[in-house]
Amino acid sequence: MNSFESRINLNSSLQDLSIAVCKHYKLGQFESCRLIEIGYEDFNFILVADNKKYLVKALANFRSKEDCENLTARAVAACEHKISCPRIYEVNGKFLNYITLNENTYRIIVMDLIDGKDFYSLGQLPNDDELKIIAKELAQLNNIDFQPPFIYDHWAIINFEKEYQENIHLITGQDRILIDGVFESFKEIDMHKLKFGFVHGDIIVTNIIKENETGKLFFIDFSVSNYQPRIVDMAVSLCDLCLDLDDQAEIKKRMNLFIKAYESISPLSDYEKKCLNVFLAAHQAMTIIQTTREKLLNNNDSEENEDFLRKGQEGLRMVLNHLI
Repeated sequence: MNSFESRINLNSSLQDLSIAVCKHYKLGQFESCRLIEIGYEDFNFILVADNKKYLVKALANFRSKEDCENLTARAVAACEHKISCPRIYEVNGKFLNYITLNENTYRIIVMDLIDGKDFYSLGQLPNDDELKIIAKELAQLNNIDFQPPFIYDHWAIINFEKEYQENIHLITGQDRILIDGVFESFKEIDMHKLKFGFVHGDIIVTNIIKENETGKLFFIDFSVSNYQPRIVDMAVSLCDLCLDLDDQAEIKKRMNLFIKAYESISPLSDYEKKCLNVFLAAHQAMTIIQTTREKLLNNNDSEENEDFLRKGQEGLRMVLNHLI
């Protein structure tokens, strides 16, 4: 059993599971299926039925029933508030469905597959116009009046102190010195003075799909969305979408463009602006901690993990040089 199959204890073929999904959702005649081999948590695959493509998310075993229901509600809330994201399918009013196959029950979410690629697969960052669109859409998302139950995410900036204390022993050399400094600064932030909102938590190159035909952008994967300080989303997106390691001269311009577009919808407070650099550094520190943890404890030597580790290391040094 490989690492992806073990996430849901898959004990049948992917095709058999796909056929069961087609039947449960009444999608029509099964044609093909393909595993998506990126991502860290759930089991995602592409299903084609009656010449239409779907994205199927089978939620990982570590998630409780309550977590699965909460996760689904988050994605549905985004759709209902007209955020640009894929349509989620329902069966008898339920967006989260339970499918049993070979005595194993899978928690399933089915949505439209956008005919396009994420920016990671494209091997590029969003251009200036796309950055503006993403920033404005993110501001709209953060303004949604929705406070879902908290879901703990090991990668989330808000959990930096806990993850630092549990995993900093894995970090050595200059990375350790820099992250120690970020930790001291992060402890000084008064979270109660920050504006809270519905945050995606992971608007990065793998979670924005660019449609092939129209170029329209879609947010995907709300599995770590929460009610948190909204500059969590700002920090994550600035780091991942604006830090062009191959064109460092453009970084400050791209970051300022993103912030200006965001503020055209929802202005930041003075305290948020004051704390932003610390959140940027904390995000990069968390990227280093979690990718190192994946590498050393979970034997994850994937290209994706190595790429994010490198970006975290180089990005942390850039952020600490006060890019914005």
